[in-house]
Amino acid sequence: MLNNKVIWSLKSERGPIRKKNEDSVYPNMSGKSQLPIKFGIFDGMGGHKSGEVASRIASETLNNDFVSIEKYVFEANNQILNHQDMYPETLGMGTTMTIIEIDNNLLLKLAHVGDSRCYILSNNNLFQLTIDDNLPENKNILTQALGTKEKLSIQSKDYKLKKYDTILLCTDGVYNEVSDEYLKNKLSEGISAETLISEILIQEPKDNLSAIIINVV
Repeated sequence: MLNNKVIWSLKSERGPIRKKNEDSVYPNMSGKSQLPIKFGIFDGMGGHKSGEVASRIASETLNNDFVSIEKYVFEANNQILNHQDMYPETLGMGTTMTIIEIDNNLLLKLAHVGDSRCYILSNNNLFQLTIDDNLPENKNILTQALGTKEKLSIQSKDYKLKKYDTILLCTDGVYNEVSDEYLKNKLSEGISAETLISEILIQEPKDNLSAIIINVV
């Protein structure tokens, strides 16, 4: 009988120079659970009206149960586009979307648009499962985001987890402030998302900060 579980911590915090936090996370509380389970992280487009609305709409699609993980992204994108049609003052809002599902057999399914990231720490090796959707010559410019166009190119990947693996979902506000080596060391030490965000906040980061750290136990 399979008895795989996950324990997770999460934190989403307004950056010190930001007027509001446009990030969203799913679920909205730390906890522990048997499998299957879903997680997501969403970075509302900074500098645009209602970025926090776009990220919230995207996160709320995970309350549904779709057969395909890509369906959550399609649904979220359609809802954000429809919201802009109904409320023209929100035209131009958008969000990244990085979501994962983990099934009873520890198979992780990923769907990703934007430049939030999914990292995996396994056997003391940290690697990035996602590829950033931004211009090589300007990392601040996204090549695609939810709410900006009807047809998205969704990155989809499967990864077989092992017991004691650690998964990190985070927005660019986190990884732009620290190195991958720093993240690897902190995750290896068993850091919580709350502590990770608190440590980065000391550096007075430029952006909002959101992270979910998931441990397979």
